[in-house]
Amino acid sequence: MQKPFLFIVFLIFGFQLSAQNAISGFVNLENPEEWETNVRLSKLSLSNLEKEGDGKSVAIAKIGKDGSFAFNKKYISESNKLYRLSIKRIREVINDTVKKEVDFILSNKDLIKFKKGKKLFANFETTNSAQLEWQKFKSFESNLVGQYLSSEEMTLPRKGYVKDSLQILMVKLIGIKQLESKQLLDTDIAQNEAYYLNLLLELQASDLDPLAYAFLEKKLAYLANVYLKKELQQSRWINFGLLSMVLLLGFATIKIRRKRQESMISVLSKQEKTVRNLILQGKSNKEIANELFISLSTVKTHITNIYSKLNVANRQELLQKSTGTST
Repeated sequence: MQKPFLFIVFLIFGFQLSAQNAISGFVNLENPEEWETNVRLSKLSLSNLEKEGDGKSVAIAKIGKDGSFAFNKKYISESNKLYRLSIKRIREVINDTVKKEVDFILSNKDLIKFKKGKKLFANFETTNSAQLEWQKFKSFESNLVGQYLSSEEMTLPRKGYVKDSLQILMVKLIGIKQLESKQLLDTDIAQNEAYYLNLLLELQASDLDPLAYAFLEKKLAYLANVYLKKELQQSRWINFGLLSMVLLLGFATIKIRRKRQESMISVLSKQEKTVRNLILQGKSNKEIANELFISLSTVKTHITNIYSKLNVANRQELLQKSTGTST
């Protein structure tokens, strides 16, 4: 009776210990004497993703004789963060190609377990949905590399994958950061400004650390400023064009009116033109007769002819038509 009881206690205790570990599994060391006996856990920021060995040290775990290791949940953040496991050689090896670290996304609500295998850090199982999406992204990228595509050709479909398939904001940020490392982010933002502005709104509404996407905010602020300057310049050119058109139309209208006046005046005789000009100066019939040394009746005859030829009824209409103020 005592042995079964101890066995049950052992199982419960083992389960509790396992439940307290967020990270566990095995480091597969072919020659353990060449490696340190500790595994390091570091927290990464997106800006350090491309730099090996960078990150804030979180904890160190001892490697067991069978290669096992584990990290308690207390070392892991409540929300999704980017972490790196790494191990160092005791001494450097020439032409060393062994990858000495592995990156992953995790929160203390999830688990990640590394399996035994041929690689230093072999395949792993995880319950973190963001990490599962990142694995899909890396698998997608790996397949493109396997097809011997150029870096430009490889990046174009990857951009589409990041924007159209991935639903986890952190994974989107990782993909965008990789675009930036290839100096393609500015071009992509310029071509897809609405997408990035919407993404920024999603990020700002999320629980992600603002520092994680600060680089994107700065990038968008700069490009938005450039865009506004272009819009302002275009607006200025449009206003200048409209103003030029108004001036040209006004000039053309004045010119047409002058031509009309000249054509109307041309039908008048020399004496009728003189009488017309004196009328426009405000002279009375008597004043016109005295100035031209003609009779008052002759002045009236000239005025009647002028009104008839110019199609006006009185001095007021003549003035309006001559000055271009007629409606």
